[in-house]
Amino acid sequence: MEAKTGKLVGATVKRVEDPRFLTGQGEYVTVTSVPGMVEMVIVRSPHAHARIEGIDVEAARRHPGVLAVLTGAELKDRMRPLRALLDTGVNPSYKAADWYMLAWDKVRHVGEGVALVIAESRYVAEDAAELVEVDYEPLPALVDPEQAAADRTNLVHEEWGDNLLCHTEYANADVDAAFARAKVVVREKIHTNRHTALPLEARACIAEFNPVRGEMLLRSTTQMPHMVRTKLAERFDWPESKIRVIGPDMGGGFGQKAHFFTEEALVMAAAMHVRRPVRWVEDRRESFLGSYHAKEHLVEGELGFDADGRILGARITTLSDIGAYNAFPWTSAFEALHVAQMFPGPYRLDTYAFTATSVATNKMTSSVYRGVGAPVATLLMERLLDLGAEKLGMDPLEIRRRNLLRRDEFPYTSVTGMVYEEGGYLDCLEKAAQIIGYGDFRREQAALRAKGVYRGLGISCYNEITGLGSSYFKSVGVPMSSYESANIKIDPSGNVTVWCGTHSHGQAHETIYAQIAADELGVPFERVTVRLGDTSDSPYGWGTWGSRAAVSGGGAVVSCARRLAAKIRRMAGHYLEASPDDIELVNGEARVKGVPGRLVSITEIANRIVFSDASVRPPDEEPGLEATYYFDPPPVTFPFAVHVAVVEVDRDTGLLKILRYVVVEDCGRIINPLILDGQVAGGVAQGLGGAIFEHIVYDENGQPLTTSLMDYLVPSAADVPVIEIGHVETPSPLIPGGFKGAGEGGAIAPAGAIANAVADALAPFGARPREMPLSPERVYRLAQGAHAETRA
Repeated sequence: MEAKTGKLVGATVKRVEDPRFLTGQGEYVTVTSVPGMVEMVIVRSPHAHARIEGIDVEAARRHPGVLAVLTGAELKDRMRPLRALLDTGVNPSYKAADWYMLAWDKVRHVGEGVALVIAESRYVAEDAAELVEVDYEPLPALVDPEQAAADRTNLVHEEWGDNLLCHTEYANADVDAAFARAKVVVREKIHTNRHTALPLEARACIAEFNPVRGEMLLRSTTQMPHMVRTKLAERFDWPESKIRVIGPDMGGGFGQKAHFFTEEALVMAAAMHVRRPVRWVEDRRESFLGSYHAKEHLVEGELGFDADGRILGARITTLSDIGAYNAFPWTSAFEALHVAQMFPGPYRLDTYAFTATSVATNKMTSSVYRGVGAPVATLLMERLLDLGAEKLGMDPLEIRRRNLLRRDEFPYTSVTGMVYEEGGYLDCLEKAAQIIGYGDFRREQAALRAKGVYRGLGISCYNEITGLGSSYFKSVGVPMSSYESANIKIDPSGNVTVWCGTHSHGQAHETIYAQIAADELGVPFERVTVRLGDTSDSPYGWGTWGSRAAVSGGGAVVSCARRLAAKIRRMAGHYLEASPDDIELVNGEARVKGVPGRLVSITEIANRIVFSDASVRPPDEEPGLEATYYFDPPPVTFPFAVHVAVVEVDRDTGLLKILRYVVVEDCGRIINPLILDGQVAGGVAQGLGGAIFEHIVYDENGQPLTTSLMDYLVPSAADVPVIEIGHVETPSPLIPGGFKGAGEGGAIAPAGAIANAVADALAPFGARPREMPLSPERVYRLAQGAHAETRA
């Protein structure tokens, strides 16, 4: 399929969303008020692991202003529990477990809900929640994932018989033989840090129930409105046609809100119970306790190289701490499996083995968050490449040149069976080296080191799977689809409305989809309106996650617009007595090619087709200008990027300063450079947070010690350098429009780039970063030649 660029796709167009945000007119759940609305607060467990012996809610129910108090025991039979599934034919070791909306027999992490209070105000509800008395029988808490994996007596879910959610082993060839042939073998073990997406707007939802019509309305901060509607219908055994979910403007999601949460069902149960609209808003402490965490892994890997620095074989093990429950609908096993699947990355690798294990502990559940397992896989691979270069006496840039895939090798089938379409991998690497001034840096580095100034450069390369198709999820055993939908209408006045099943939480879909549709339909950009996030008017779609908006949503919009454009050409050909093949759509007009002045406006066509009878339409042509298209992309699409970080380390304090940060990305056809660069810069900032600052810490009793922004550190504007961004465009031949996606990429490579840069800066002291984040304390220890693992 030939990729096409019009006058808008590829152009820097200002975001149409910005005026309402800049003027304070954004529509957020937390600032939405519904007549008669009351508030819900959840009573949460202070214990990491305990049996519930009883709950006394009478004092709370008597508190003035309280409408109702409901417990897990009262609600467990009113709603079906969550049960995330994975095809055991693909993953035979996988175990499922029920997750009730409120715990009724046992709590499994601090912050798990045990009761809910509905009151006239949030203040009253908070006060009443303090009056709920729960009799707990504390149980030993599992905090260390390695201990949890070995424990057969203290179980998070007794029915499993152990604490392993999933254990998968894979080898495609004789890995031992490959390592036996290697000139050099390097090994490394890394403990990555548990952290969280931390969207500026925490989760929130408002539920309304109309008992006369039997209709539910949920406003929710969700990335997946249609999926939430379906799961609500399942929980309540309610007709989906009588449920409407609206996802209004959202202050960030990053994958955390791409789930169905217990609170979305609870707030609806509360609204049905009191027959009034009910709102629940998560405060920041609750978000640390009750919104998904991510990326705590113990990963160990080894690479074997020949004498020329080419990879002969690889072997890794990854142990993922999934916390107490299994995220819905993805399953928390997806994290470890994704690490293993993405480890080969953009490199030529023929022999590979992995072991991927997901273990339950008494912590908050972990699930998908920007990049999923790819940042962990990339960190491990990039550290091993630098270690291999060091052992071979080779430059880190050169070892990547020798192992990155070349253009003449595409399409390339990876060692894990994924097919990579063409990409400019080496082009990006050379461009990044040129921007950073690689040779000049190396010469300056040596001179500064002689003066006691320790600077280092780190390279991190990755390719990312984006726009996952339904066939991908079938192959890994996740029971969901991943097509995307678009519906486009041109009204009698000639204005265009685009509905799409994705939902924007900062990615400017209203702008980029309008650019795509305007180009394909030949209409002015200003005449296109994009509608998202309301299940009552958009066709069924799978929301926004996995860098799928440009690939899946954009592919649907391109295909839908082309289908509609074909009808416009047929209509214009009928009116102008010309072949539809001779009609071009330009500037709101349908013109006969090569015949100036022979044209009809698209507005006139739209008006005629609505208000005229069949005599003015071609035979068998229906009234109206409207089309719908469902696009199911190929299993995976592969953008690629190179990140290069230059840091300076103060050996006396461990202070780490980022001097420069360069990204060169190949995300296929660029839709809007301004928006793309914003996505890259935002992703890098988030990736730097995980690499240097963010860490959720638990004590030995499963008590979280980081439950506010006073003790959970995120990067500030002063911590994030100017991101220098370059581009290489290699349109995907598989996606209409040639797009590859770029939503997560910025966040995937920073950990590898920073870890390699710190190791390079502190190379005279034998520094080997093995724990993330690279806090000043850890960097100081590395600078002093200490390598003891703190695991804190």
